[in-house]
Amino acid sequence: MTMALERTFQLNGYCLAAKEWHADGQFKVIALHGWLDNAASFDVLAPLLPDCHIIALDLPGHGRSDHKSAQANYNIWDDLLDVLALADALGWETFQLFGHSRGAIIAMLLGATCPERVASLLLLDGIWPIAVEAEEAASQLSRFIQENRQLKQKKLPDYATPGDAVLARSRNARISEQAAALIVERGLHAQGERYSWTFDPRLTTASAFKLTREHIQSFVTALSVPVLLLLAEEGMGGYSQLLDELSAISSLDYQLLPGSHHFHMEEQAAAIAALVAAFLAGVNQG
Repeated sequence: MTMALERTFQLNGYCLAAKEWHADGQFKVIALHGWLDNAASFDVLAPLLPDCHIIALDLPGHGRSDHKSAQANYNIWDDLLDVLALADALGWETFQLFGHSRGAIIAMLLGATCPERVASLLLLDGIWPIAVEAEEAASQLSRFIQENRQLKQKKLPDYATPGDAVLARSRNARISEQAAALIVERGLHAQGERYSWTFDPRLTTASAFKLTREHIQSFVTALSVPVLLLLAEEGMGGYSQLLDELSAISSLDYQLLPGSHHFHMEEQAAAIAALVAAFLAGVNQG
C-alpha cells in the first residue's frame, strides 16, 4: 500500500494535521472525513488513486489537529474557511473536493458557494445535513446551551487497550475491525493507564442552529460544478425519502453501491476508485 506523508498546516490560528498521497498526481484533491473520524478514513481509497495529489485533512477537533478555542464552535460552515485556507497554503487556485458524510456536507456547501475554487465534488454517502423546521430554532438553541454547559460533567469513553477501542468503534460504526483500526490509531491517545479519543467533546453536543429545507434547497440550486455522488446501500442509500429527494433534482446524479456508511474503507474501495478515476477523467476532458 502506498505510504502517506504526514503534514501539518498553520491555518486560521490552528495547527491542523493532514495526510498526503501522490504529490505528483495530476488532480489536486482536498479530502474531508466524517464526524468523529479523521484523515485515516482515506487510507484505503487514496492509494488506489495515483493520478490524484490528495491532502486529507484532520478537521479541527479531530485526529491530530488542534481543538478550537473555548469560545469557538464546530459549525459546518466554519470549516469552509479552513478548507480555503488549506488550498491557499498549498497554492491551489482550484481543486477537486472529496468528502465523506459530514465532510460531504462541507464539500457541498463549499462547492455551492465558491464554484470558482472547486473544480468538482466527489460526495461519499452524504450530501446535505438533516433539515429542521424553522419553528424548531428555539428548542435547537436550547439544546446547544444545555449540552455545552454540561460538558464539564461529560466523560468520553475510555478503554483498557487500543484493541478494546477498535472493537467499540467497529460495533458502533458498523465497519470492519480492520477499517476501525485505522481510525482508532489516529484518533486515540493514552491517558494514564487507559486510552481515550483525541476528538473534542464539543463535537458530541447539539448544533446551535441547523439548516431548514429552504436553506438546503438554496445550496443545491446553486451547485454548478460537476458532482459524483456515491451512496451506500446500507448507509444513506437506505433512506427512501433521501432517494426521492435526489431523484427530483434533474441536475444531480447519484449511484448506489453495496456496503455500509464507511464503504470507501472496505472492499468497495476499488470500485469507488474506478468510478472516481473515470469521473475525473471526464471532468478534465470537459
